Amino acid sequence: MNFRFGMIADDLTGANDSGIQLKEKGLPTSVYFEIPEEPNELDEAIVIDTDSRALEKEEAYEQTKAAAEFLAEKGYQQIYKKMDSTLRGYIGHELQAISEVFKPAFTVVAPAFPAYGRTTRDGIHYMKGIPVSKTELAHDPKHPVTESYIPSILEKETGQKTAVIDETLLNKKDDEWLNTINRFIDKGVKYLVCDASKEEDLIKLATRIHRSGHKVIWSGSAGLAETLPAVLDIESRRKIEDRKQTNGPVLGVCGSLSQTTQEQVNYAIRQKDIQSVEIDTERIFYNDWENQADFYIKEALEHLTNGEDVIFYVPSHKDIRRSVQKRAAEIGLNSFQIGKKISEALSRMTEKVVSHTSVAALVLTGGDTAKDVSKALGATGIRLSHQLEAGIPVGELIGDSPSVPVVTKAGAFGTEASIYHAMKKMKGAVTNEQ
Repeated sequence: MNFRFGMIADDLTGANDSGIQLKEKGLPTSVYFEIPEEPNELDEAIVIDTDSRALEKEEAYEQTKAAAEFLAEKGYQQIYKKMDSTLRGYIGHELQAISEVFKPAFTVVAPAFPAYGRTTRDGIHYMKGIPVSKTELAHDPKHPVTESYIPSILEKETGQKTAVIDETLLNKKDDEWLNTINRFIDKGVKYLVCDASKEEDLIKLATRIHRSGHKVIWSGSAGLAETLPAVLDIESRRKIEDRKQTNGPVLGVCGSLSQTTQEQVNYAIRQKDIQSVEIDTERIFYNDWENQADFYIKEALEHLTNGEDVIFYVPSHKDIRRSVQKRAAEIGLNSFQIGKKISEALSRMTEKVVSHTSVAALVLTGGDTAKDVSKALGATGIRLSHQLEAGIPVGELIGDSPSVPVVTKAGAFGTEASIYHAMKKMKGAVTNEQ
């Protein structure tokens, strides 16, 4: 069956970690940093990154609606809205934009990703057992998460009715299940928020929704995206091609300030075969930054030309964040601009390093970092290949950029060893899959 599967994501790592689920089931899948202006032959599955997580709600709505209209125009039948698994961004406004274009019977909302401790119970979303609004995400500099009860977010942002599919409803007999879903529709419910505490819940949910025969918009994290190819009967056509042996050094670039990333970086740089270049984050906001950046670039090049793997990273703890915020306030920058300036500084350094030496692969952590680095290298998107572990995909840059394999990882994803393992796996061999 020839599927046309379209995804819309609000940041690059989210676009990649969900899009790879389709690629691994046989659908050629590409991620675009923007709506393609002059698309040639589009893949069966495409993901458009609206980069809207930190935008104002009106702009997030408009960006998402434009992406939805493009997918509708190009004939993509199955539509998936990639949500942040911790509820960052204007999720309601963006879902409403898509709904207005495709006019589904209802939208499925299932952000749970049990493999990474993201679960939903009675409509409340949790991260490792704690309501998301009570975790470090409550202090996210770009989009703090202040509400854990998903229906409240959706009703506030969309003005539409919501209902919760809890464990009891999910396990009802077929006729009771379908009757309940139909009653929701008759009552004008537009968003069905779905509980899930394990992967099997997501599989059962997707299967039962699909069998109901209703036209729906799917929305969720990479967890739900992973279940859909099998549920929608996308035949696996994947074949493993010859491995490209790569012996060059790997460059990691870590711009995420999340606690998870900091733990992963600390683990990696404790290993004897990883060299690190720690960036003085506050210096980025001073006029002499370019001189300091040249010093970091030289240090990285010395290691890479010796065949050593290197990580560029920005450390994060309370004192650093406080000093950065103080300096940024002095020069009139807000929280969004702080993150953007850090990301752009890392991307410019990476571009200079890659232009002066060859690397076997890049491992990019954090959505802003991944996108800014890729664009600095001349890319317009990423053609996905495979994943190293759940939620950590590999692809190759599309556009006028070096043909270098790229690993992307969301800041809050992975185990303590994920960054280190990604660098080591990419140093050994890269597998191309079609």
